[in-house]
Amino acid sequence: MRILRATFTILTLCGCLRPSSWTSPYKRILYNVYSSFLFLTTHALLFSQILDVVLNVKNQDEFSDNIYMTLAIFISCYKMCNFLYNRKKVAFLIDTLQKEPFVPMNAQEVVIRRRCERIATRNTIAYTTLVECCVLCMWITSFIRDFGLKQLTYRAWLPYDYTSSSLAFTVTFAHQIAGLTIGSFLNVAYDTLYSGMLLHTYYQLEVLEHRLKNVMEDEKYSVKQCAHHHHRILQFATIVHETFKTIACAQFLVSTSIVCFNLYRLTQTDLGARLAETVLYAFCMLTEIFYYCWYGNEVRLKSLEIPDMIIKSDWISLDVGSRKILLMIMKRATVSIEFTSIHVVSMNLESFMTLLKTSYTAYNVLQQGQTK
Repeated sequence: MRILRATFTILTLCGCLRPSSWTSPYKRILYNVYSSFLFLTTHALLFSQILDVVLNVKNQDEFSDNIYMTLAIFISCYKMCNFLYNRKKVAFLIDTLQKEPFVPMNAQEVVIRRRCERIATRNTIAYTTLVECCVLCMWITSFIRDFGLKQLTYRAWLPYDYTSSSLAFTVTFAHQIAGLTIGSFLNVAYDTLYSGMLLHTYYQLEVLEHRLKNVMEDEKYSVKQCAHHHHRILQFATIVHETFKTIACAQFLVSTSIVCFNLYRLTQTDLGARLAETVLYAFCMLTEIFYYCWYGNEVRLKSLEIPDMIIKSDWISLDVGSRKILLMIMKRATVSIEFTSIHVVSMNLESFMTLLKTSYTAYNVLQQGQTK
């Protein structure tokens, strides 16, 4: 069974992961060219927006119009670079899930693994649909409102006059649309990859629960093997945390800022046709960080249930040595599996509520600054 198939398909389309079947030199060169093109497209859009902030922005309203999209492109580019840098770690994590003690050992564990993959696929499809509907809304709105007037979809500084000819404007307009689309798929791929890793951590704890309950029914699953499985789950969670912690921190900061500036834009400017896309865009940002917090919270709560799992098992019939091993597992389980963003913000529902409060507080500060 392939792990996170839908997510890795999107990563392949984004130029981050060459198909394993493309082993010939020509196909490898072709994919590298494709990947470089997507990389340059997104980063060129990011630089043009950053230069607009530095060279063109003169007041708070102009800054708000620029920064809410610049931050989204920035986090997309950062996720692409982060994945390319951590590609071997991600491959190691996927390989780990397909080896003992993580691989399913009986029919019940196969059912647990399939349920995990089914939820991961469903989340990827739902999240992709939401994000791309938002992008499509941006496409349509911009084409109807801006294209005929030779106005770009988003603010940007360019080293040439894009209104000098129809060809120059069309190419520039298409570049912004292409960069936005590629960035949206990069966000979807990386977010579903991280949430998928959290989901698999959760379901490995379910597999451990199943093995603890049936430790006496099958001699193959000894108490020592359960202790080893728990230890490997902790190691797996640690690697996931180390691989994605910087992205989690950056995503928290970016999501807070974007929600704040979207609230400001909704109340301070006449958006007209952009009202729907602004609301949908803010909802996408909240959904993005909600995935992190929800599954991080689920893993934390599930890891704290391990002592209860042991108590519900047939531990009374075990020998003294086996009971001591179970006590060691219970002692280690008193410290929950916690995913954080660089040891600052925990991935749980309390942090999600804090993000909403922080965004609203920052919005009030902007609004008060405007009234003064």
